[in-house]
Amino acid sequence: MTTAMPRYRTDPSPQALATRLRALRKANVPVACGVYAGLSAPVTSGQAGSASRTSVSAPQASSASPAAVSALHARTTHAMATAFVASRAAEVPRFEAPPSAQLRLLTAASWGRLDAVGPDMTTFPVDLASELWWRVHARIQGTLRVADQRVACDLLLRLGYPHSAASVIGLTVIDPRKQVLSPDLALEQLAVLRCHLPTSAVEAMALRGARSGLPAATRRDLALFVVFRTAARGADSTSLQAAAALATKASSELPQHGFTASLHRARLHRAIAAVPFVRRDIAETHRLLGRALESLTAVTPAGEMDRLAWADEAYALYSFLARTHLTVGLSQRALGYTDELVELSPGDDRTWALRGDALAACGRLDAALDAYGRGIALGGWGAARAAYLRGFVLERLGRVAEAAEDYVLSQRIDPTSSVVAGQVVPDGVGRGLVSARRP
Repeated sequence: MTTAMPRYRTDPSPQALATRLRALRKANVPVACGVYAGLSAPVTSGQAGSASRTSVSAPQASSASPAAVSALHARTTHAMATAFVASRAAEVPRFEAPPSAQLRLLTAASWGRLDAVGPDMTTFPVDLASELWWRVHARIQGTLRVADQRVACDLLLRLGYPHSAASVIGLTVIDPRKQVLSPDLALEQLAVLRCHLPTSAVEAMALRGARSGLPAATRRDLALFVVFRTAARGADSTSLQAAAALATKASSELPQHGFTASLHRARLHRAIAAVPFVRRDIAETHRLLGRALESLTAVTPAGEMDRLAWADEAYALYSFLARTHLTVGLSQRALGYTDELVELSPGDDRTWALRGDALAACGRLDAALDAYGRGIALGGWGAARAAYLRGFVLERLGRVAEAAEDYVLSQRIDPTSSVVAGQVVPDGVGRGLVSARRP
């Protein structure tokens, strides 16, 4: 029996975020990794379940599951911070953005520490902050070169400080009509503006920049910025097509050999594969993704930053490969790609959500339950989605009482999710949410 898994939807509004933070504070699902809230060292599999953070006040995850390790994006964030304070920002490439703009807030709330959700690094609780945290804070107060500004901006956005990020790149005007994109900091400017302006305005600005006289590398990155964000909405558009063409043209003007060029080529083909994908041209989608995979596997990373950059692109590519194969019913192939995700980032709740979906599509429902359970073990807000998906599979297996428990857990972590609210009802005797509804 194969099972198509539903999408987990939640309210993105600021009011809903406040509700999630309050709920997380009481949910008792602490995140094991302390990178985002304190810049503690990443948690490894040997440290999971032990006192691995510098802070004694941030509770450890109760499970010593092998999955309870820091996600790849968290390891990357810590490496960026380390390079930044060591004046090695020029060695740091541009990485994929982490999955949530509120990781610091969500992590701290999962520890019961709402005193860590303030808008300024100086107000962060001393007992939670590592030495690296304060070294980053001290360094952003000084004079920064362009490479330092780029990394500092990305780092501050990852840590949930958009106003500080704007300050380090000198962004004082939040107006798409007056903003002039910098040849060196255009992507950073757009990343900050996304925190303040409608998506359509930021994408239009990026598309104008991709058509301008900016350097080829900047035009390529601006075009890819548009491609990835429009493709995420799943609909064909003139903006998507134009951005894909502009990215291809700009890339042709750049060096084609070497490690960095191969990674950029992989990213380009991953991006432009979105055009046939939204048109449901699966053959062309897989042809382009195959070229991306060829570019990626043709090179071997050397130093730490190269290894992280390679893994970062690989994770994004294998995720896309798994999703596209699931879409067309090639679930066994999709499952094989999730093997790569587990290898690259077992501490990422997205890994286990996608693997669980692939296992369910293959009819391996018991294995899917285990995958979603791994996601729950990671704690934090991501555990809400994992619990909802596990509940969905349990219900399909006829284990309604167990499904109800997972639905209740999901709603306890994230009461703003409309899909979970439809699965639970009061028991009528004042004990709260205990029974499940059929979807």
